[in-house]
Amino acid sequence: MTRPTTATLTTRARTAPLAGTAPLAGTAPLARTAPLAGTATLARTATLLAALALPSCVGTTGGDLVTFDAFAQGPEDAVAGQPYTFVTSRGYEVTLTRAVLHIGALYLNRSRPTSVGADTSCFLPGLYVGEVTEGTDIDLLSPDLQPFPIEGAGTTERARAAEVWLFGGGDINAPTDPTPILDVAGTAEKDGVQYPFDGLITISQNRAIPPPSAAQPGANPICKQRIVSPIPVDLTITDGQRLLLRIDPRGLFRNVRFADLPLSPTDPTSRHFDDSGQDPASDALYDGLRSAAGTYSFRFKE
Repeated sequence: MTRPTTATLTTRARTAPLAGTAPLAGTAPLARTAPLAGTATLARTATLLAALALPSCVGTTGGDLVTFDAFAQGPEDAVAGQPYTFVTSRGYEVTLTRAVLHIGALYLNRSRPTSVGADTSCFLPGLYVGEVTEGTDIDLLSPDLQPFPIEGAGTTERARAAEVWLFGGGDINAPTDPTPILDVAGTAEKDGVQYPFDGLITISQNRAIPPPSAAQPGANPICKQRIVSPIPVDLTITDGQRLLLRIDPRGLFRNVRFADLPLSPTDPTSRHFDDSGQDPASDALYDGLRSAAGTYSFRFKE
């Protein structure tokens, strides 16, 4: 894989995540290849330093360059290695025996819009002031700190919004991505009836939304399905801090009607979350996965 040039990265760090696609105002869109997965910390540090040094006419960030470790964890009341039980807003008592989420990247932005715009851009307005560009699998049944494989980098700017990128790496705009994003199994019970279930969610062609007309071929890009945004935060990055992302599985299942899930194709006694994008009961889990409220929360810790 050919990495982008230093000049290109310097421009990218100004207005959009290094794993994404967004042109500077008044310039042609930049060609993107892939996120900087595996890029050395030194190279990313040089990129952000160069961004800080750019003239203010193109919207520089302020503050100092910092690095930080990043971790994710499940709910505080979970016990590592044990099932996790909770009651949903629809009255189901859910016991999870497996819940693994793949996160591809994290980003922090200086601005907090009400939502991602209806235009074709997948990125928030404003400046990105923090990033973790390589992802990992997170056990949502464990409260333990689970590290991301590389350090995060950013500036000492106040962040007001965060993004969680749900993809396997490579190009966030790739039409297909076979990566298992969420893998779950367990049992739900309501009114004395038990519903064993399992499911595997991907975000690929099964989640693509056709453009509204032939005149708008770029509308509804797949990257919008893969980016959970904007997640409200109020954080100021300090060098050496730890960024903690907590994922609450209760938010994933809050609107699921387990009684309406289709039967498993391999076990007629069990329910199955259908990954086709065509089953409303199954898509309630997908909606919870992509919700910017109630599932994901960020904080910094010394």
